[in-house]
Amino acid sequence: MREVGQVTVTMAYIISSYGLGLTNTMRKDVALSFSRLMAEILDYVKDGADLLIENGWLEKVPEAADRQELTH
Repeated sequence: MREVGQVTVTMAYIISSYGLGLTNTMRKDVALSFSRLMAEILDYVKDGADLLIENGWLEKVPEAADRQELTH
């Protein structure tokens, strides 16, 4: 499970680095490349998040207890 967190942090770092590079470049071709790479990485991250959800590895949002189930 530790590896999942490391991959998530790495992907967030890569996306933020490309975003920082995008804001600091004056060249349109470089900005276009950064934008394309960010879109590709976001697709990769979405696929990873879907896998986490499918396998039940992603933490669920806390839910209220079912009072009917608790009383029976």
